[in-house]
Amino acid sequence: MMKNVLDWLEAAAQQAPSFPAYDMPSRRLSWSETRQRAREIGSCLAECIAARQPVLILMEKSPDCIAAMLGAVYAGCFYTPLDSTMPQKRMQMIAEVLQPAAVICEERYAELAGRIAPEAVCFTEPSIPREENAALLSARMAAHIDTDLLYVLFTSGSTGTPKGVAITHRSVIDLIDWACRELRLPQGCRFGSQAPFYFDNSVLDIYCAMKMCGSLFLIPKSAFMFPAKLLTFLQTEEIDTIFWVPSALTAVAHAKVLGEHSPLPALKRIFFCGEVMPCRTLNCWRQAVPDADFVNMYGPTEITDVCTWYRVDRAFDDGDVLPIGYPCDNTRIDLIDGEICVSGSCLSVGYYNAPDKTAAAFVQNPLRPQIRELVYKTGDLGAYNEHGELMFCGRRDGQIKRSGYRIELGEIESALLALPGVGNGCCIYDAAKEKIVCAWVGIADKAAVRQHLKDAVPKYMLPDIWLHLTQLPYTGSGKIDRIQVMHTYEDEYSEL
Repeated sequence: MMKNVLDWLEAAAQQAPSFPAYDMPSRRLSWSETRQRAREIGSCLAECIAARQPVLILMEKSPDCIAAMLGAVYAGCFYTPLDSTMPQKRMQMIAEVLQPAAVICEERYAELAGRIAPEAVCFTEPSIPREENAALLSARMAAHIDTDLLYVLFTSGSTGTPKGVAITHRSVIDLIDWACRELRLPQGCRFGSQAPFYFDNSVLDIYCAMKMCGSLFLIPKSAFMFPAKLLTFLQTEEIDTIFWVPSALTAVAHAKVLGEHSPLPALKRIFFCGEVMPCRTLNCWRQAVPDADFVNMYGPTEITDVCTWYRVDRAFDDGDVLPIGYPCDNTRIDLIDGEICVSGSCLSVGYYNAPDKTAAAFVQNPLRPQIRELVYKTGDLGAYNEHGELMFCGRRDGQIKRSGYRIELGEIESALLALPGVGNGCCIYDAAKEKIVCAWVGIADKAAVRQHLKDAVPKYMLPDIWLHLTQLPYTGSGKIDRIQVMHTYEDEYSEL
């Protein structure tokens, strides 16, 4: 029985030692090099800190950052990647929750690391000694069990204390075994990475590449600002698999760079998760890459990235809503009062150092009170369509009541995104003023958007405020930043 994700790394280093594991335009590590550097870092950590301790990683997204993360795992510990662009206050809040035993950082971030985690042992890369303590690493591995933590990723909420979602080796092993099998990943597959390492979509990229002795190309963040350049990376690097947030795919589709002038013959698998995928975006990509396998996935960080999936197997109109499909293996979905609730070994063991928050979100399953069975309450609403496929129906907190009507903001958004002149957009609700705000980018003007929605949704669902923006704000993980959209609305309509 597999207990540790490092078994995949050891196998990859043996089976494909010189094959590129993790690379980017300026740096490449093979599987043997990744293993060796991770073991050296793990040896250094294990000589200084106890097992099962948190290790903060403060490095830019790079192959060396992955080696540092895996080094923490070799030491019998778990890792939390930080983004150097985060506000220092947020970093300090994360460190206060985590209380890391060690920090691994680049030399330029050493002073910052000392400020946010003064009690932690600080190691700078690449100055960690290139020495391996095989006996100590073996001892740490022998003491490991599959319910030990692999990582803690912090949610991106902008208010209050960030919540650290704690995930075990067993949960990731379940995810990756399912993904490699059901997503039909071949040996030697080559992923093109979009997700930052502090975002859980990166977990599937990193570990599927490892299990399949493939590789993960870290596409520069700047490339996502220039869709034509982005497609050039996919072509020249012969990327065959991508797992991106829908906003990244929508930006490419809206830029009209897909098609005959940008062929992608190597691209065979296009996966997406993290937001609702507009069917208009999907159809652009299906037309441009007709032989690719398209899979829509759903899941919050608390259930180890993905808990349902749907392989696109039929045509959808631009205004349709895409199913999120069926539970992944070893996962159960219950709809409790319409809310999607998840159980199985995919569940996080809770929020790190936050028992009250854990107890509120991970609760006894009321459908099976006879035994202790925890479910995670996602806060998302779901329903089954005529095909028996699960549909995402919006956030529970995205369901509003106005003038006696219950309204799903997601339904308005789906109609908005079906308009060809809309590049991307969202709807938010000002509860104090009882106003629905529609924000979008693209060539469609207010009159066109208003008329389109008037034809598509009931009158009581029509937005009150129309924000035609030059650009939408995005979070670090590539999703629309709805909080910033709300701030823009408040700034522009403060007099209302």
